[in-house]
Amino acid sequence: MRMLKVVGMAMLVAAMVVGMAAVSFAASSAVSANASFSIPSWISLSIVGNGDVSFASITGPGTYNGSNGTQLRVLSTANWSLSNTILWASPSSKMPVGASQATIDASLQRTFDKTSGAWGSQTVNVSYRLVLTSDDLATLPQGDYSLVVQYTATTN
Repeated sequence: MRMLKVVGMAMLVAAMVVGMAAVSFAASSAVSANASFSIPSWISLSIVGNGDVSFASITGPGTYNGSNGTQLRVLSTANWSLSNTILWASPSSKMPVGASQATIDASLQRTFDKTSGAWGSQTVNVSYRLVLTSDDLATLPQGDYSLVVQYTATTN
């Protein structure tokens, strides 16, 4: 009888432990936290394709296509627009004395497949053409010309 009492008590204790464990597993608790942040306007512009362009020897008036184009990558968190200019003051921009900057500015055509876009990562292709008339050539003396074209991306 004593043995039966001990076994019975052991079974009762085991049942209570299992019951408490079941209650523990069945009960749950959840909390939440709010996470908020702000992404400011941000932009990055880089050359991912060839950045060097050359032209065949200029033998007279006509249209001369650049040897290759330039591929730009715009990465932005906002809408953006692209502009460009020749950096005449750059030490890498060199022309013969007396050459007309205005003629080169008008004659060196940069054609973009897009000049603006939305947020995200986008590729912009630029092609180059040099269109010269007889009057243009009269303002461009013989010699080597090297120009730096600067591209600028700006968020709207």
